[in-house]
Amino acid sequence: MKLSIPEFLKEGRKFYGDSFVGYMKVAELREFIMDFKNYYYEKKIENPNLSANDILRSFNIDVCAPKGKMFHPYPVQIKKWSRKWDMYLAEQGKIESSELMIKDEIPQIIKTRDDEQNLILAAAPPAQDIDAGVRTLGGELLNDAFKMLQDDQKFEEIYDDETLMRRRNYVVNVFAHATKLALGSAALMLKASEEKRNTAGFLMSLLSRATAGKMNDEEMALLKSAYAPKVEAQPIETK
Repeated sequence: MKLSIPEFLKEGRKFYGDSFVGYMKVAELREFIMDFKNYYYEKKIENPNLSANDILRSFNIDVCAPKGKMFHPYPVQIKKWSRKWDMYLAEQGKIESSELMIKDEIPQIIKTRDDEQNLILAAAPPAQDIDAGVRTLGGELLNDAFKMLQDDQKFEEIYDDETLMRRRNYVVNVFAHATKLALGSAALMLKASEEKRNTAGFLMSLLSRATAGKMNDEEMALLKSAYAPKVEAQPIETK
């Protein structure tokens, strides 16, 4: 009976060749990571059109095979490395990157600079803008942490234990800070609601005393001030 080849082996051999027996974790790749990084920079500067997969295949042929070694990272790991290294080369002016251009065009959550990137110092941002900015940033951090947790669950095998622990700690810290912020906001709302209830109860008690004819002059003045319409001060005319 002929055993079927697992799908991951088929895909891996299409890419790495017949020597592929399985994807390798970061800990297993550590010996060649820096060599591959330098090799990637060199090849990418020579020909920016080369894909990360092209460079990876040639690295295995040129560097690893003569030493009887293999360098077979997971595809998701190659994608992360290539994005990070491409951004670095673009920032250094070695290659062009559409991703870097997109990064520069991200709008400001809170408007603090003009079109020429000069700081706007005339006035502080309105409180509602700051509140909206905080909520937006909190949402982005939660999304980032959730995506990281999903990646860990889906591709846990590509990380060593130390890296996986750091990533989980980041997720837990974001969760803790978001929970603390949410509970703090809820507490402030409850306190404000309590103050309104206390104020309303106090005014009702004054009304009851007024109805019963038991209110003194000081209490009457307080009740009038609570319900009297606010009159804007008029400028004094000078002749």
